Amino acid sequence: MPLDGPGSYYFPASGGLGFGLPAAVGVQLAHPGRQVVGFIGDGSANYGITALWTAARYRIPVVVLVLKNGTYGALRWFGELLGTGETPGLDVPGIDFVKIAEGYGVPARSVASAEDFVLALEDGLASDGPVLIEVVTADLGEEGTA
Repeated sequence: MPLDGPGSYYFPASGGLGFGLPAAVGVQLAHPGRQVVGFIGDGSANYGITALWTAARYRIPVVVLVLKNGTYGALRWFGELLGTGETPGLDVPGIDFVKIAEGYGVPARSVASAEDFVLALEDGLASDGPVLIEVVTADLGEEGTA
């Protein structure tokens, strides 16, 4: 995916938890002639999940990919960097982003294979409204944790 054109990649200056989902909706609003695809981790999505309501309410045709590994990966990495040891509360098991999205009025589906991902993304890009695709990126096991 080429991200070298002006305005093709957005990232916050410091920290990203909670930025991705509302930013993707806002960028899509600012650039209605372009297709925006937001890549958001499942931990980060929890901080700004209500942006789905805005996307549904105003039929903003953003495609949201929630990368689901069952943990706050950025916080886990930061804890390792600081040598804090095992930090409680960094796993987010059992969150069903498909049901959450549908509750806000956004069509959604979960995928766990490359083939299913391609089909879901093609459908999402063809949609005239918001779409959420939950992408399982790790074996979450029975407990829902990686």
